[in-house]
Amino acid sequence: MSTLANHMRITGLQVTNDEVDSRSAAIKALRVSWGKINSADNIFLKAADVAAALGGDGIPSETLGKEVEVAVQKKASAFLYADRPLDVGIVAGMVATEIVSVAPGDSSGCFIADVWAAALWSALSFQQPLVDEKREALRMFVLQAARDRSTVGAEKARKRVIVPDFGAVTFVAGSEAEFGQGIKVAAGPTIEALRRNAALDREELDFLWWAQLRRSRLLKRPLDSIDEVARVVAAGIEGAAYLRRMPCEVHREIVLRTIDINPSVTLAGVLDALKGDRETLAAVYANGLPAGGATLFPLLSAIFKGEIADSSAARLDRSAEEWGARALLEAALVNMRSAGPRKL
Repeated sequence: MSTLANHMRITGLQVTNDEVDSRSAAIKALRVSWGKINSADNIFLKAADVAAALGGDGIPSETLGKEVEVAVQKKASAFLYADRPLDVGIVAGMVATEIVSVAPGDSSGCFIADVWAAALWSALSFQQPLVDEKREALRMFVLQAARDRSTVGAEKARKRVIVPDFGAVTFVAGSEAEFGQGIKVAAGPTIEALRRNAALDREELDFLWWAQLRRSRLLKRPLDSIDEVARVVAAGIEGAAYLRRMPCEVHREIVLRTIDINPSVTLAGVLDALKGDRETLAAVYANGLPAGGATLFPLLSAIFKGEIADSSAARLDRSAEEWGARALLEAALVNMRSAGPRKL
């Protein structure tokens, strides 16, 4: 409650108890409904709306504005989002933070929270910092929660499990027909643990074999022969294809291992560095990008379309290291949407 009260000061210093209570009730209600969204595309659309409301001028989409308005009006009937648009970003940001702040319950991670966290991380980390310190504090609060959840979830998903012994099988005379099912139940946990660990080993081996090549299979030439910016962007896109979940820190380190000069360029500079290779990388996404477009996938969208959405964020200089890490994040998020949370 105190965190919400602090962020409510974005709209003015005089914040009433009723205002905080009505927004808190709206957050609880939306947390339940948004937590039930289990389609990656629908999560992407919602995350893109939340990110847009937190950044820029803070004017929310009509869809998000109306949704928050209905939720707030249950406790504050006079509330209209058109009169207080910044309240929409506050409520939506707090809802998103609650969704991604739930730690993974087990080593398999949580699909809904994973997608929310990665999508918000991608969108918010590309935005230009805000001049308004209070709004920027909220934006960074949500970004940090999303980044932390994505990082923790990726590490937790790759934790090997202890392989248990076979369970005991008991049956009585006359129930021999049930013996096969008893064996299956007794052996199930052991086999499942072995399969999971084997899948993790396979992912790790495939990724490391690719890294050892020091050659881009997509661009069909040695990494050292490719411009540094283009090299790490291509490596991020290519490396993501070997992952079963979102990338860990070690995956980023391997993708960025060839960084040398680490020049800083704008998004237009990335396209210039890619030159003819842009079409080769764009062909990876011949079927198009998921919902969320340039908001969630600014780099891949520019590569796919060959043009840049006009935004202040696209004109910011970013290091080659940041572009490479972004390529890995965006490409892994697209892969997660395509394949779902592949069983480990």
